[in-house]
Amino acid sequence: MNKVEIDGDTADRIVICSLKESMQYLKSDIAKLKKIKKLSNYQKEELADMVMSLHHIKVVYEYYGGHLQ
Repeated sequence: MNKVEIDGDTADRIVICSLKESMQYLKSDIAKLKKIKKLSNYQKEELADMVMSLHHIKVVYEYYGGHLQ
């Protein structure tokens, strides 16, 4: 079996790319829910959770060296 070694900078970049993709998906899902005129209670909770998750992901993204625009 071959071993693959990854240095710290490469690992950080992998995390940044993964977080960036997650932010894009969350932003898209948030936009879809915001287009709905009358949200159910479940949708309201889901929207609030998504907004909070997006905030947390942005904080971690910046920690790993990602730059928000």
